[in-house]
Amino acid sequence: MFLALAMGLVVLTGGIDLSVVANMNVAAIVIAWILSGSELGRIGSPILSIVIAVVLGLLSAIVCGVINGCLVSMAGVNPIVATLGTQLLFAGIATAATNGSSIGVSVIDYSMFGISSVAGIPTVFLIGIISYAITGWVASHTRYGRELYFYGSNPVASLFSGHRVNRTIIITYAISGLFVAIAALVMVARVNSARVGFGGTYLLQALLVVVLAGFDPFGGRGKFANLFLSVIMLQVLQTGFTILNFSPFIKNLTWGAALIFVMIVNRLLEYKTSVNCKSSHDTKDNNISKK
Repeated sequence: MFLALAMGLVVLTGGIDLSVVANMNVAAIVIAWILSGSELGRIGSPILSIVIAVVLGLLSAIVCGVINGCLVSMAGVNPIVATLGTQLLFAGIATAATNGSSIGVSVIDYSMFGISSVAGIPTVFLIGIISYAITGWVASHTRYGRELYFYGSNPVASLFSGHRVNRTIIITYAISGLFVAIAALVMVARVNSARVGFGGTYLLQALLVVVLAGFDPFGGRGKFANLFLSVIMLQVLQTGFTILNFSPFIKNLTWGAALIFVMIVNRLLEYKTSVNCKSSHDTKDNNISKK
């Protein structure tokens, strides 16, 4: 849910973030290390340790997002190349810090976050609903949202229109990092540990959700309400696969095939629409010429 939201924001700019899972692992390791009974984790009460872990986890993921935004906007690096490089960088940092081993959580109070509920509704799901609602409102009713869609539709026109292009991209990747951090908070709470490589398949699933929601890979088009429905649909399918005891390898094959199929269908539909528009325009011009 949260990784798809992070990916959707970046796709609106016409870019992509291949480092979301690596970024999530870095934030998760920071959170788990503080809650693992380390020297910093022993300072104060468990509540203080949780607060420090949450704050540092959020900051680490946001900083990683800002790094991506600066590479894309100020350095002019292609988003695929930039985030592929930072993916390797973040994974390397996490591996070097942990030697590839997992870090367990010893603060029991934090683990309750992953299974807690409000009026029978999981707390994590409520946070997801609020996140999608706020993001959808910001994208639709603020200047930043308008600049985000405008830049995705036509970066050159956005630049010459006086829009704060670099600022918009950096903010977008920073907000993406925020949602990646929330994903890390949820993962640590539910798994009670963190390790490099956790959630490796989530990158493909996040991309699949964004494409299924109708987001244009070239930017400028997409609705967060559709993104939320796409998340629900994919989760229902995954639950069905689990009930039917599908192999994890079959799941990955299904997600990859679905992603390719949906992208091909979207391209064909866009091509058909453009041909129809051109035909209608030519017919109109011919009628005017005859008159």
